[in-house]
Amino acid sequence: MKLTGTDIGVGVLAGLAAALLSIGLANQSIIGFLLVLFTPLPIFIAALGWGTITGFIAAATMTIAVYVISPSLDAVADILLMAVPAATGAYFIGLARPAAEIGGPKDVFVWYPLADTLLRLCLVIAVGVIIIGALIGEAQMSALVQAVTKQMNETNPQLAANPEVGQLLVRIMLRLMPIIASAAFVMSIVANLYVALRITAAAGKLQRPRDDWPRALRLPRPALVIFAIACAMAFLPGAPGYVGSTVAGAVGAGFSMAGFAMLHARSRGATWRPFALWFAYTCALIFSFTLIIFLLAGLFDTSRNAPVSKAEIKTPPNNDN
Repeated sequence: MKLTGTDIGVGVLAGLAAALLSIGLANQSIIGFLLVLFTPLPIFIAALGWGTITGFIAAATMTIAVYVISPSLDAVADILLMAVPAATGAYFIGLARPAAEIGGPKDVFVWYPLADTLLRLCLVIAVGVIIIGALIGEAQMSALVQAVTKQMNETNPQLAANPEVGQLLVRIMLRLMPIIASAAFVMSIVANLYVALRITAAAGKLQRPRDDWPRALRLPRPALVIFAIACAMAFLPGAPGYVGSTVAGAVGAGFSMAGFAMLHARSRGATWRPFALWFAYTCALIFSFTLIIFLLAGLFDTSRNAPVSKAEIKTPPNNDN
């Protein structure tokens, strides 16, 4: 892929846009929080529409900009949990190879499976959360949880009257924080990827053929082994337990999304589809434990669907797969 001035300019502008979105949380408002959720979107659009190198330029520009604006741990979190996953996801989405290399027909490209991309996103985000946790330190994280527990005690006198329950709550929250954080970032990144694919496709800039997400959003079979090992490690004390919890949360979120995708696929054309989808998502928002049902469903389907396209004059953004 030949890099042009337009590609560089788009990458720089996308990186600056992502940096501006990332500081929305400083406003401490609902709108600011929502803006932060869309931080990876400009990087995805730049990479998918103008090439992976443009996406890396956008990620690098965001990295520089956030350090200039706010050289703190928040900037490191933005880079590790927003910029790096976005650039990584766009890279794999742009990978393709001639089908003839794997025994397929000539003049056809086979694109990197969405399932494999999802697994790599889960692992990249898990690594980012682990690094952030190491930088924060267990003492600071415990102090943060203690502060939250103190506020809960002030609003609930019965909880304050029982310090043993309060300490148990602190330990539970410390265990759940890496799981919740990694799962939330995985879902956010995948949602941004989906929106970016739709935008670039509508603009005619996307070379990858459209994936059938309800059938393609799965995790590959190796994810089962990774998830099992991570769940076992989550019961260990100290750093190994933190690492296991983080990876389990990220990969578990991937399996949960696969479960929801299965519901979308199997309810196609059914009269009960709107009610089923509404009921499933409402239950997931109100009762978090219902996500386990979709996680278990995702465990039973580890298919890998790869889209294909006719080879044209243009080559894929990445054809070194």
